[in-house]
Amino acid sequence: MEMEQPGGYDRGSSPPTHQYPDPDVAAHFTRYPWGGEDDGYVPSSLRNWPPSPWRGDIQDDDHGLGPGATTDMNGQDFDDDSHLYVRETSFDPDYEVSDASITDDDNNVSDEESVDSADANGEPSYYRTTGQYSSLESRERFTNRLQRRGRLRGQRGGGKGIKKGLRKPIEPTIEFKQLHSQATIAFVEHRYEDAERLTLQALLVNPEMYEAHNLLSEIHAARGDKDKALSAAWNGAHTRPRDPEMWSRIARLILERDTADKVSSIRDAIYCYNRVINVDTTNVEARYQRAALNHELGYKRKAANEYEYLRKQLPHDTTVLRHLAEVSIEIEEPDRALRHYNDTIAYFQSIESDVVTSFTWSDVNIVTELYGFQQRYDEGLVELKNLARWLLGRRRDTYWQNFNQDDREWDLDDEPRRIEVPQYVPGEHDSSSYGDGLPLELRIKLGIFRLRSESRDMEEAINHFEWLDPGDAKNGAKLYDYPDLYREAANALRGQNYYHEALHYYEPLQQVSEYIDATYFLEMAACYRAIGLKAEAVECYQTIIELDGRNMQARKELAELNRESGLAHQGLPDDELVPVKEHKRRRRSGDKSSTKPPRVPSPTSFALLAPRPVLPSAKQLSLKKEQTREEDVHALFLRRNSLTEKKGKGNDSSKAEWMTVTRTLIESFRANKVFYPIDRHRRFYGYSVKARNMAARTKHELDALAKNSISVLTLEDGELIKVPEEYCGIPFHTWLDIFLEYGMALAQGGDARSAYEVVGAAYHANVFAHSPESLLLIHLCWFTCALIANDGETLCNVARWFMREYQFVTDGYRFFSALNRLCDSENSWFNCGPSQKYILRQLKAVDFSLTGKATSKHLSQERASYTTKDSNGNPIRADDMDVALLMLYGQVLYAGKSYANAVNYFLRALALDPSNGTIKLSLALGYLHHALKRQAENRHHILMQGLSFLLEYYDSRQLSSSLSEKQEAEFNVGHAYHILGLTHLAIPYFEKCLDLSSAMKAAEFSCGGEDFGREAAIALQGFWAMSGNIERARRVTEQWLVV
Repeated sequence: MEMEQPGGYDRGSSPPTHQYPDPDVAAHFTRYPWGGEDDGYVPSSLRNWPPSPWRGDIQDDDHGLGPGATTDMNGQDFDDDSHLYVRETSFDPDYEVSDASITDDDNNVSDEESVDSADANGEPSYYRTTGQYSSLESRERFTNRLQRRGRLRGQRGGGKGIKKGLRKPIEPTIEFKQLHSQATIAFVEHRYEDAERLTLQALLVNPEMYEAHNLLSEIHAARGDKDKALSAAWNGAHTRPRDPEMWSRIARLILERDTADKVSSIRDAIYCYNRVINVDTTNVEARYQRAALNHELGYKRKAANEYEYLRKQLPHDTTVLRHLAEVSIEIEEPDRALRHYNDTIAYFQSIESDVVTSFTWSDVNIVTELYGFQQRYDEGLVELKNLARWLLGRRRDTYWQNFNQDDREWDLDDEPRRIEVPQYVPGEHDSSSYGDGLPLELRIKLGIFRLRSESRDMEEAINHFEWLDPGDAKNGAKLYDYPDLYREAANALRGQNYYHEALHYYEPLQQVSEYIDATYFLEMAACYRAIGLKAEAVECYQTIIELDGRNMQARKELAELNRESGLAHQGLPDDELVPVKEHKRRRRSGDKSSTKPPRVPSPTSFALLAPRPVLPSAKQLSLKKEQTREEDVHALFLRRNSLTEKKGKGNDSSKAEWMTVTRTLIESFRANKVFYPIDRHRRFYGYSVKARNMAARTKHELDALAKNSISVLTLEDGELIKVPEEYCGIPFHTWLDIFLEYGMALAQGGDARSAYEVVGAAYHANVFAHSPESLLLIHLCWFTCALIANDGETLCNVARWFMREYQFVTDGYRFFSALNRLCDSENSWFNCGPSQKYILRQLKAVDFSLTGKATSKHLSQERASYTTKDSNGNPIRADDMDVALLMLYGQVLYAGKSYANAVNYFLRALALDPSNGTIKLSLALGYLHHALKRQAENRHHILMQGLSFLLEYYDSRQLSSSLSEKQEAEFNVGHAYHILGLTHLAIPYFEKCLDLSSAMKAAEFSCGGEDFGREAAIALQGFWAMSGNIERARRVTEQWLVV
């Protein structure tokens, strides 16, 4: 007889109005088979959820269900020390787990997991303090865990024959299967309330079934209730305690919850990842997550140990090393990360450089930071330059290690210092592998290390800092891209008492509002005070006080400075608090409008500075450098022209020099950032700052300025700006010829990748990107290089450009087919996924433009946009359906063996062109191949359809006056019968094909058609040989196949 459910609920009736039975509470009624595995941990998000009526019933003494109850509903007495009101179910041995499931991780044994903190009675402190379980249950569960750990000896049971490890789960009842199936159907139909009700009923029948818990979690997740989804997933996870995927999912759900107690959520997620790692110690993702969460909680030592463990699993993974370096610096142990980095660098340098892709400039920066944190600046200098040389492809140039007294290796030009090195060979390496190749962040780091090294080489450091160009404050200046590097350089100079030079980098930062704070003004004020400019220092302090009146350090420094200057103790009045930026603006503009009296500094306010040598300004240096560059480029261009004639005559030495000179010309063009703006849609209007700023205007404004010609712009004030048409005295169309000729030469030399890079550089240059004529030449060169390299993928991409630029034009579709026909690559890109989807979008665009928006709203999804526009800027729509487009997409489907779908498009094409023989042949082959597939239904009917179209094709070709077309029909029909195995029908067509081949030769056929005589002879040779007629096969071979 089945025992009545607590609280008066019958198993077959509807469940109460609670949300979900908590399994830790339900354990009072049903002893779960996973009870031995559960360690009693409950996440913080679930410890007081849900407020289930079951929990209230259990703790209500009137119902006799609590641990301290003595009477049940029927008046039966129980001993609260030895009995518990439970439904009698025996422990299922199939759910017994191995000892591995209860081992704690060495690095992460949380307070909740620890069982070593037992009191004198053998009861763990967690169970004793939480009060969630009765003392009896606590002792039983704790005793079970100690037994499994082998801590209690002499206990009965558990002989040597007990099998450990997961066993086959129990079979669910029929009632559970029915309820679960109905719940799943309700969930799929989005009837979430019914699905929840049915799932809860199924859980009352078999609460140990993981599938029901998981379904309930999915139901709550679909309703957007993450808390309930998490609760259900948590309960279900304990039915599969060794399922790492489930615990990982719960951890993600916990972290996705929007809760105020972020720390508890992180701890709960760590617990879940502990369970994952206990099951699978090699789970890299779980260790990554656990390390990151420990780091976030502030357990940096634990995080470092985790990353050390990951480093053993992934010995040379730079991602692990980066995290380890970050944590090592925080725990002030940078040397441990540096040792691992040195091992990784040695490993990477021992293998081929082409294989190394994970070690980047970011890793070089981290290694440098590790040296800097330990104040090993001289070693850091050597290592930084060695790593930079390695990444730039000059690892074998070890002679540079003898020049540690300066950094001439990283100068921009060979002159005047680099050329003095005896071992240096100009032109051996590309110029970008020297000064231009070093990232600016590492160059500033190089200057800082020079400044802090034992030599304290300020001059060499300034050479590096000047790459920031502090005198340039225009739009696009490095000041706005690298303000943090300005601050680092200034701080380094100030730290070495070079205050005047530090101000050279502090002052421009006033134009970057994000970097102006109290610390910035304090640092700048310290520099002003050190060089005697006390009035400027007072302005800095007053600016800080004006922005933050509670800054005591600024008030203290200002009072001290005022005492030194003999001013009042309280400083200047409030009306004199003028920000530094505003004050300097007034001084520059000579503003006389202010009625405030001028500030008269005391005689001791200023100190005379030592005269500095007059150096050329950055602008003068830039102009001189630009002039020199133009002269060099023009000389190289003349040299190239002279070598072009010699190269055409087959002179190999001239060809090699021509390649070198052309490459140098292209590099000089690409080095000009005016041609490659960040926003590549900006047009080119000149080299000046005004022209660059004008390029940032909207297209509407620029069209209004270019009324008559795009080469001349008329500004609002009447000023005319002529758009340059040359660079370094060389017209832009000549520059385009240089790019394309060099790309073709590289492709002919077998270097297709470099050829694509050069042609791509021309494509991205703004002087060519907005010229239709230039774009056409670029893409013609592009597909020519692809044809030389037999690169089908690039051919498809270029052909798609023609289809996009010349949309709804038949020749574009034919051009796509022709290019793919010419390519003989191993992999076919003709019917690849991107090509198929692109052509389908073009087809949808045609259908959409023909049928109209009102009747084809479904066609607007995933259709191609109109890419071709008329002279007025209006998109050009398709006037009629294109047969070539239908046939192209049908052939793409046919090549992908989607014969049934291909036939649909062939039929659409046939409706537009009923007399086209090619369409009929395509239909015939589509039907025949579809009939030969295993999934084909009514195969004979499909074959008859294919043969009918095949004979129609044959009849249409026989009406032609061309012998080539007649022979083509004979061969295709014979080949079709050959595919079907009807050799007796194929032989007459192949023999007639041979007769037509003889007639074509007798008539001195020269119209360029294709002769299928050899193909037909090979087929007949096989027929006769397989049938045993060797003599006839020999005659066919001697007559048609012997050269």
